Amino acid sequence: MPIGTLRDLECSGKTVLLRLDLNSPIDPNSHLILDDKRFREHLPTVRALSDCRVVIVTHQSRPGKKDFTTLEAHAGKLEDLLGTPVTYIDSVFGRHAKDAVNASKPGDI
Repeated sequence: MPIGTLRDLECSGKTVLLRLDLNSPIDPNSHLILDDKRFREHLPTVRALSDCRVVIVTHQSRPGKKDFTTLEAHAGKLEDLLGTPVTYIDSVFGRHAKDAVNASKPGDI
């Protein structure tokens, strides 16, 4: 059986949960992302979902490690590279996250 691609899916207008690997080198003092290679590699996939409500989940290291940080800068970096707004939600649990996803519309990330 052949492996499908995004073009084989009918997901226009639907909510898509997209797990991305955006772990990147982080400056330990400024917490700035030092290399955006992984972001750039995922751009075609995110762009292919432009008519969907896209919910991206990712992480940066683990709590207690020197490169652990929130993903706010990651959302900003992705927004800059895509040229479209990316809303940062600081939690995947609870009412705040659920309300944000429910309030989104096709084209929102």
